[in-house]
Amino acid sequence: MALTTVKKDAGASPSAPETSPKTEQSSPSPAAPAGGKSGLRKKVLIGVGALAGIAALWFGGEWFFNSRFIIATDNAQIRTDITRLTSKVQGYVVDVPVADNQHVKAGDLLVSLEASDFEVRVAQAKAALAQAEAEAAQANANISAERDELAEAHAKREAADASADLSASDVKRFSELADKGWYPKARVEQAEAAKRTANAQLTQAEASITAQRSQLTSTQAAAQSAIARVEAARAQLAGAELDLGRTQIRAPVDGVVTNKSVVEGQLLSPGQAALAIVQPDMWVIANFKETQIAEMKVGQCANIHIDAYPDMHITGKVMSLAPNTGATFSLMPQDTATGNFTKIVQRVPVKIAIDKDSLASGLLRSGMNVDATVSTKASCE
Repeated sequence: MALTTVKKDAGASPSAPETSPKTEQSSPSPAAPAGGKSGLRKKVLIGVGALAGIAALWFGGEWFFNSRFIIATDNAQIRTDITRLTSKVQGYVVDVPVADNQHVKAGDLLVSLEASDFEVRVAQAKAALAQAEAEAAQANANISAERDELAEAHAKREAADASADLSASDVKRFSELADKGWYPKARVEQAEAAKRTANAQLTQAEASITAQRSQLTSTQAAAQSAIARVEAARAQLAGAELDLGRTQIRAPVDGVVTNKSVVEGQLLSPGQAALAIVQPDMWVIANFKETQIAEMKVGQCANIHIDAYPDMHITGKVMSLAPNTGATFSLMPQDTATGNFTKIVQRVPVKIAIDKDSLASGLLRSGMNVDATVSTKASCE
């Protein structure tokens, strides 16, 4: 049986279809997976291409509608006005009722100086004013008296003038009668003497009027001088009261106290810094390159990203563009007319207002670094 089997195998080798039917049925199976992988790869490529096209379309639309209008810089900081307070008078500090980082209102007391010396000066100025006012009142009274004396001198002149006229009339009348022999010449001589006496009295009255006028002018000048002394005394009193008021340093504006460098018992001199007040109104100074501001205008919208608060969204408006670059007012401005020249792009400070809601949050601090972007679109709301 073994030999028969070998022969059959040897003879069957030429006719393979009879001995391998399973091989014929399973021969198509390797081609099927190859065709499936090719189709899947094609679908993946189509999907990736579609996503790439959508992404390109989205980024292109974003650039066309928004990004091409955006001007950005990270060279920007928050700024505010800082009021530095100094003393105008010298004195020892007796009270400092505020502390660093304390909110204050305009008019709040910040520093009190010893006021004894200034109170004495006020009292002296009041006394000097009272004396000057008394002298001015006396000068005015003298003017009234001089005017009365002048009026009396005018009355005496009128009387002397009347006597002189009467004497002249008597002399004329008596002379005519004496020429006719009806009146004695002795009486005529007496009338002539009375006429000369009346004329002398008239001259004396006129001289008295002139003297009284001069005296009145002198008295009026003295009164003006007294009035000037009153005004000077009032000015001295006002200055003394002003210095007394300056012993209390009060807040000129609302804000937060900072950089306090004064303590009780310290001798504070005029011009010496005591503390500073940071005002609540803040804005951003963004230093854009000179090549970025061609289309930038006042009123354009801005977005502000604060490094300290990454999730905080702040909006603003362009308030103004500086008329000069930042290097213009540097300590040592660049002189491009000497030596070798290297062109450096300059930066222009742009002031950006911050929205009120962000200011009201109380989180902003002067000097913080921010990233500022400005939109040059016509409508950026």
